Amino acid sequence: MKNFRLKYLSIIALVSAVMIVSGCQSKGEHASKQEEITVWSFTDEAGYAIEKFEEKYPDIKVNFVNIPGNFYITKLKSALQTRSKAPDVFMIENANIRELIDVPYLENLSASPYNANELIPEQYAFVQANEKDSEGNIRAIGYQGTPGGIYYRRDLAKEYLGTDDPQKVGEQIDTWEKIFEIGEKVQQASGNKVHALANWNAISNSYDGIPWVKDGKLVIDPTYMQVLDLVREARQRKVLAEYEEGSAGHAASMQKGEVMFYPGATWALQYTFKANAPDTEGMWGLAPGPSAFSAGGTYIAMYSQSDKKDLAWKFIEFYNFNHEFLSELAKEQDYFTSNMVVNDQLAQSVTSAYLGGQKHFEFFSEAAKQVPVYERTKYDSIINSDIYKNVLQLYLNNDIQTKAEAVKRIKRDVQLRFPELEVD
Repeated sequence: MKNFRLKYLSIIALVSAVMIVSGCQSKGEHASKQEEITVWSFTDEAGYAIEKFEEKYPDIKVNFVNIPGNFYITKLKSALQTRSKAPDVFMIENANIRELIDVPYLENLSASPYNANELIPEQYAFVQANEKDSEGNIRAIGYQGTPGGIYYRRDLAKEYLGTDDPQKVGEQIDTWEKIFEIGEKVQQASGNKVHALANWNAISNSYDGIPWVKDGKLVIDPTYMQVLDLVREARQRKVLAEYEEGSAGHAASMQKGEVMFYPGATWALQYTFKANAPDTEGMWGLAPGPSAFSAGGTYIAMYSQSDKKDLAWKFIEFYNFNHEFLSELAKEQDYFTSNMVVNDQLAQSVTSAYLGGQKHFEFFSEAAKQVPVYERTKYDSIINSDIYKNVLQLYLNNDIQTKAEAVKRIKRDVQLRFPELEVD
C-alpha cells in the first residue's frame, strides 16, 4: 500500500511538472506571437490612440517614434526611399499631403482588402478632397477635423457688444466691415488698450485653403487680392493690436484680455488658448465669422513596401473609423476628429467648461460642413506661407504700393521658386 501511494504521488508530481513546463512553453509561444508595427509622427498626439489600440489588440505592439520639428518630412522621405527602417504607418501634416500623395511609397487604400472608398463617406468633404492621388486612389486618410471659428472673450463681448451669447455675437461679426467697426469703437473706448484682432494673420488665415495652382499654371484667386485690401484697411482703422504671430505678446494678450476676437481651428482650443491662457476658463466663446475655413490637419498613410500591411490597416481603420474609440477620444481628449458620424452623435452632449459650457462639438460639426472643398496642390503651402504672406507684409507696410505691384512680385517669386510652373 505504501509503495502504491509513493508511485501515485510520483505520477502526480511528474504530470504536474509536465503541465508547468507546457505552461511555460505556451506562455513563451504566446509572447513570441505578439506582432509589431512601427508608427511615425511629427507630434505625440497619437499616444492615446496607440494605448487604446493595444488594449483592443493585445497581440499587436505599436512601436511609436515621434520626430518633432522640420526634420520629420526629410527623414520620412529618406526612410521610405531607402527602405531603411521605414515605418509601417506614418502621419503627414496637411501642408505636406499633396507633396507626398502621388509618390509610390504610399499604399493604395482604395484597393482590396482595405476598400477605403466605402469608409470615407463618414468624413467631411473638405477632408476627403485631399485623401486621393491624381488618379483618384485613396493614399492617406485624414483623421483630424479642423474647421474654424472665431474664439472671443466673453467679458469683452459683454462690455462692448452688450452680450456674450454665441448666436448674438455671431450676428455682429459676420462681415469684416462689422468687425472693423467694432474694432474702431473698442480701440477708442479702451484708450488703445483693447483691439478687435491680434494681427493681420487673423484675416489672411481665414482664406489659406484656396489653391494657387491649376493644371500646372499659377492662378491667383481674387480673394487673395481682397485680403490685401482688408489687412491694409484694418491697420489704417486701428483694428489690429499688431502682435507678431506666435510672439510672447500675442500669447499674453489671450490671458490679459487685450484682444476680442481670435479666428482659430478646432485644435486651437487645446494648443493655443488653454496653453496660453490657462486661468481664463469659462471666459471664452465660439461664433462663426465672415468666412468658413479650415486650418491644419493630419493624415495617416501606410508604407507600400511594409510586410505587415494587415496590422497597419487595422491601426489605420481603428484610428479613423472605430466609433467607440473616436467617442472616447472626443470625450477624454477633447479631440475633434474628421468622422462626422461620431461628431454628430456627440454634438448635443459634449460641452467645454473652458468655453463657458458651450456645445463646441455642435458648433464645429456645423462649421465643418460649411468649409469650402478644395483639392490642394503640392505648391500651395510654400506659395502661401513663403511668397504671398511676405508680399502681404510688404504691401501692409507700403513697401509695395499697389496690388498690381503685388501681383508682379508674386509671379516673379513663384517663377523663381518653381520654374516648372506656367506663369503669365
